[in-house]
Amino acid sequence: MKNLYAFSETNEENICNVCHGLARLCKLSTCPLYRGLFRETLAEKLSGRQLSGPSPPTFLVGEKGYPRVALGSALVYADDINPALLESPSKWLDFSVNELLRLRLSLLLGLTITHVKTPINRRDLLTTLQESAASVKPVDFEITTAGSVKTLPGFSIRTAPYGPSARVEKVKLMGNVSIPRKVDSYLNDPYVKAEETLTSLYKAGHDEYYLTRLFSAGLLGTARQRKLVPTEWSITAVDDILSKQLYKQVRQYSIINEYRVTSYSAVENSATVVLTPTPWMYELLEGWLRYMDKPPYSDHEILRPRKTYAENTGGAYYAVRFSLLKHLAERREQSGAIVFFEIKPGWVPLGVWRFREIVKKALEQRTERFQSLDEALAHIEPHLSIPLHVYLKQSSLIPLLRKQQKIDIQ
Repeated sequence: MKNLYAFSETNEENICNVCHGLARLCKLSTCPLYRGLFRETLAEKLSGRQLSGPSPPTFLVGEKGYPRVALGSALVYADDINPALLESPSKWLDFSVNELLRLRLSLLLGLTITHVKTPINRRDLLTTLQESAASVKPVDFEITTAGSVKTLPGFSIRTAPYGPSARVEKVKLMGNVSIPRKVDSYLNDPYVKAEETLTSLYKAGHDEYYLTRLFSAGLLGTARQRKLVPTEWSITAVDDILSKQLYKQVRQYSIINEYRVTSYSAVENSATVVLTPTPWMYELLEGWLRYMDKPPYSDHEILRPRKTYAENTGGAYYAVRFSLLKHLAERREQSGAIVFFEIKPGWVPLGVWRFREIVKKALEQRTERFQSLDEALAHIEPHLSIPLHVYLKQSSLIPLLRKQQKIDIQ
């Protein structure tokens, strides 16, 4: 799988208000917002090499050095936090950016380096971590560290951040894991392809976050397919696979007969969604208020899911598309969609999940209805922080729709 980043994502990687734009230099031990949490909670728990505590569970696979990658799980070192909440992005929009940072930075990540096709001498460790990844409930771990704990938090392009980290020698489960029967049957079936498994488990009610964890842990697919997959790649892969399955449903439904506009703002981000009375087409326009001198990023597709990677908006493109198609499939409708997504200057990198969840939330809000594209655009224009004409210069679908309207009138 190619290691591709969108232009917009390379900006996001290095932005952090807490550290004045230097997220990779942030240290919990000196951060004015979190040093109290670090000193009072973490320091007293790190007096020895053995650490124990609950995990949400977390399962992370890095991509640096691929195919030799960092692999690990995380413990919650703060006593007042519900572990299950830390891997439940669908519940995170109820929190402020600072509250989310406190939650995620309370995770201590235990890491080891291994090949994606794990060698025999690391098999026991991997099996333990895979068991935890498949659990739908928090698990208790005991880990033995190798060396000191690093207080450098982890900020990434697509994944949610985490707190301190340490190299681990041993990992031990301190209780039972909770793996649904249907999931367990697929984990033990070496003949079913990953795409089929993902589709079946999604239809059975397992959300995209759990499925991403299974995919990243190398638990899905045929025996030949199975290997560790970097978490950032897994997120986009699962969004893409599930979206394409939803698209197969949506294309069979009747097309809506009006333009619909909804919006929602949270965690220093806002989404405005325009659903169009057309067969499936989709465009994401992503504007960064921190970079008002730069044009918004955009990618699009017409009539069917794109086959090439959305290089301008990257993982955000697939996360938003998943939410749109999920909404249409649930309503048994078909439409096109243009999404204006704005990232405010106060944003701190919390991961690509917020594109998915904010658009989901926007589609649940009160809907404004219009008979023409220009009426819909006139309605949203006052609510955009970046002028509409700036977006129009980057859009491919809006000129196409306007041209089609003229043809229809004639």
